[in-house]
This record gives sequence, structure tokens and C-alpha cells, in this order.
Amino acid sequence: MHPLNKDTTNLLPWKLYLSITIESLLTFYIATFCIAMYFIHRGTQWVTLSVVMGILYLFVIFTCAKRIFQALPVSALMLIIPLAPLIAIGMVISLIPILQYL
Repeated sequence: MHPLNKDTTNLLPWKLYLSITIESLLTFYIATFCIAMYFIHRGTQWVTLSVVMGILYLFVIFTCAKRIFQALPVSALMLIIPLAPLIAIGMVISLIPILQYL
């Protein structure tokens, strides 16, 4: 195949899987950071806004999970399901120094 005639419609599946995984992890990390910053620096009316933040946080988690379940094959899901809690705990623990600095 000539290098000038690249077919952009035929992407390798691992690139798609990798991009979806990275996007979902970054989205979860940013959402966790935002909710942690909110609870660290909450104001006087924190109860009503914490309910809204909790609903938004759950929406982000369910959206990421839905996207991963729709895109990845069953074999990849069987590998990621046992590792997902470990990855989530690692991401939350990695936020601690950042939150202490701010």
C-alpha cells in the first residue's frame, strides 16, 4: 500500500479502545478532582449544591461506564472489571497531594 493512499476509515481497533479508555479515565479523574475541591472549600449553602454535585458526579461515572461497555469487547471487559476498583483507588489516592497543595 502506498503511503499517500491511507485509508482513514479503517482504524485499528486497539487505537479506538485506547482512546476511549484514556478519555474515560481523564473524565473520571477530573470529575473526582472537582467534587473533592468542592467539598474541601464548601461554603454556607453546601447541602443543596452537594446534592447537585453528587448527581453530576454519578452522571459522569455512568456515562463513562456506558461508553466503555458499548465500545470494548467482552474479553476486554473481563480484564478491566476486576482492575477498575484498583485503578479508581489509585486515581483518588493520587489526588491527595494535589488537593493538599491547593
